[in-house]
Amino acid sequence: MISQSTNWELSLISAIFGLVSLIAFYFLIKRNFNEKIALLSSIPLIFFPHLWLIQTNVLHESLDQGLFLLSLLFFDFFLTKKKFPWFLSSLLFLSLAIFNFVGLLLWAPVFIGLTILRSKKINWRNIVWGFWLIILSFGLALGGLFYLNAPLKVLLFNYGGGGIFAGWSFLDILRILRNDVLILFHGYSLAAILGLIFGGYFLFKKKNWPLIIFLLSFFIPFLITGKFWYGGLFGRYSSLVAYPLALLLATVPWRKIYGFLIVILFLSFLPTFWVYQKTPVSQIEAGLIDQISLKKEDLLILSDYQRPQLTDENALYLGGDQKQQKVIEEKIKEKLNKGEKVFISQQAMTFPYWQYDGQQIHIISKGDQNKAQLKEFLSDKKLTPVVDNPQYPLLTIYQLSL
Repeated sequence: MISQSTNWELSLISAIFGLVSLIAFYFLIKRNFNEKIALLSSIPLIFFPHLWLIQTNVLHESLDQGLFLLSLLFFDFFLTKKKFPWFLSSLLFLSLAIFNFVGLLLWAPVFIGLTILRSKKINWRNIVWGFWLIILSFGLALGGLFYLNAPLKVLLFNYGGGGIFAGWSFLDILRILRNDVLILFHGYSLAAILGLIFGGYFLFKKKNWPLIIFLLSFFIPFLITGKFWYGGLFGRYSSLVAYPLALLLATVPWRKIYGFLIVILFLSFLPTFWVYQKTPVSQIEAGLIDQISLKKEDLLILSDYQRPQLTDENALYLGGDQKQQKVIEEKIKEKLNKGEKVFISQQAMTFPYWQYDGQQIHIISKGDQNKAQLKEFLSDKKLTPVVDNPQYPLLTIYQLSL
């Protein structure tokens, strides 16, 4: 049976670490600027649509951010106090963050940027400490992952790391920049883009190079995240960019402009907030699946996007891995040849297109369904709709037959 019982616990964990992220960032900014800038930086973090989605859903990014920002805060304490327990605390939390999601290595330059912001200049001794922190954290995280028998190739490249050094043609770069702009617009609103313009103009005019370098240590990794399809327009891989965006808005010296941008941000946040007051899409799909009354020998094919909210012992999940796709296709053939029942969700049939990402369709996935991964395999199969919800046609469940 589809389980929803732990969703609220997982959502609560996401919310708690979202609060941890906010508090850690507040104290980091207060220590390097002042309380007013820290408060002004905190307000946008409440209303960024993307950040709110991450911190109220069952996603690992909230935990990643909390651990990462705690590590950054403790490293800042180490830079000022030079006491080794602060370094060890930073090392512990960064190791845990990388252990939880190895893709956070992309954001490692932020620790180097912090050394320059804190020193107000290039302090090579502090920079070396930053490099040691990153290297040791990576080593500890990999040690833990190897202990769990996680293959290094899978860890580094199944998250898109294998594509970082490939695909840098002029058209690829334009596509990446397009993705970045759309991530900012849809995930952080027009206010973030205007804040970049106003804040960037002010910082370069004042030639505040330590702060510029610190912000660039966030924004350069962000630009690279636009390379990943899965990062998409709600930019899960890019979510740490929310924090420098909030800081940029807070450093805009014209308070009327800051207030105007916050109003834009709030108005952009309302539609997202409203959509998420409706019944969760995962619960609607779970209700449809329950109507099938799956038996032990039945097979259910779901989209990888439907995890972890939908878990069932009868289910296989279609993702981007071609080997896994072949396994699923062979399992379907085996079941059908035995005369056993096979069910498939509309989300799996159209994967990777028209996928629900939370309550909304992932914007990048709004492509041609005729290019769906299972399109050719299903072409000679009979598909009979068995349960549906007229308001959510993309959640229809079909029965497969020869």
